[in-house]
Amino acid sequence: MPGPSSPSRKRKAVNRISALRCADPAPISGLDALLINQVFFYDDPVRFTDSVNKIADELEERVRNKEGVAPIGTPRILLAGCPMAVPNWKLPQIVENSAVIVNEELCTSDRGHHLLTEETGETVDELLDNIVERYFQIHCAIFTPNPARLERINELYTSCKADGIIHYNLQFCQPYQVESGLVEKELEKAGAAFLRIDTDYSQEDIGQLQTRIEAFIEMIRG
Repeated sequence: MPGPSSPSRKRKAVNRISALRCADPAPISGLDALLINQVFFYDDPVRFTDSVNKIADELEERVRNKEGVAPIGTPRILLAGCPMAVPNWKLPQIVENSAVIVNEELCTSDRGHHLLTEETGETVDELLDNIVERYFQIHCAIFTPNPARLERINELYTSCKADGIIHYNLQFCQPYQVESGLVEKELEKAGAAFLRIDTDYSQEDIGQLQTRIEAFIEMIRG
C-alpha cells in the first residue's frame, strides 16, 4: 500500500485538480493551478498532498454548483511546450485577461504528475524497475520519435474541451522549438486553433505578445 508520503499519492492529488479543470465553467484559474504545480516541487510531500486534496474537495463542490472563475462560453486555452517556472508567468497572465487556461502540457504541470509509478514489488530491483519504467514513459521534446507527446496533447485538448492551443517556446530551448512544427501540423489536422509563441524571461515583448494573443482569442470567439 502507498504510504502517506508516496509519490503516487502526491501525483494522484494533483491529477484530481487536473481532471476538475476540464469542467465548464472551469473551477480554478490557470495561474492558480500553475502555483499548485510549482509548490509540488519543493513542499513537504505529506502536507502538500493533504492540502491539494482539500483544494480538490472544494473544486468538486464548485463544479457541482456550476461555479467557475470565468463564465461559460469563455474561450478555453491549452498551453503546451517548455517549462514555465515562477516568476516567468507573463504568458498565462496575458491569456487569462480574456480567456481561461484549462490545462498545460508542460514539465511544470501535466508532464510532471500524470504518470504514476507502480508501487508493487518484493525486492529493491523490482522497485527500481518500476521507477525506470515510469521514466521511460516521459515524453519530453528531447526524445524522438515522440508520438506519446502528440497523443497526450490531443488527449488534453479533447478531454478539457479546449478551443485553442498556445505552444510556448522558450528561446534557446531548441528541442521544443523544433518539435513545435510537428505539434502544429498534427493539431491542425484535428482542426485545432494553434498559436506558436517564442519568447524569453524578459518583459520587453509583453505588448507584442498581448496583441498576438488577443487576436488569437478573438479569432476563436469568431
